[in-house]
Amino acid sequence: MKLTELLVCIEIFLMASAVFASSLVNARSGIAKTEAASKKTVSILETDALLRKEIRSFDVPHWKNFSTEFEAIERMIFLFCAEKGIEAVSVSSVYDARHSMEGIKIEWKLNGKNYASQEFIKQRIADETL
Repeated sequence: MKLTELLVCIEIFLMASAVFASSLVNARSGIAKTEAASKKTVSILETDALLRKEIRSFDVPHWKNFSTEFEAIERMIFLFCAEKGIEAVSVSSVYDARHSMEGIKIEWKLNGKNYASQEFIKQRIADETL
């Protein structure tokens, strides 16, 4: 009877070891997937912040026509994206008639997925509280 008990104990120990080992393997693969997703998300957020900062850097005085100034801005944005390695798909102007706000929207690709960054030009925003 002692031999049977010993064999059962060894079998239970081996089963517990196998479960523990498979848990470690699953945890490591989950950590790797989470790390890859985090890196991708950080690169998306950094690119979006970079594009928004670039849009905010443009100074279009209120007395100039935004549509005519936009043509030069569009070329500069495509050049900026090429320098930074960002695959810009399109650049368009955005107008919010309700608040008289004008801005720029950049559509770009990263790893085959489309994203958009939009920012209003602060000099063009009308303050309704005044």
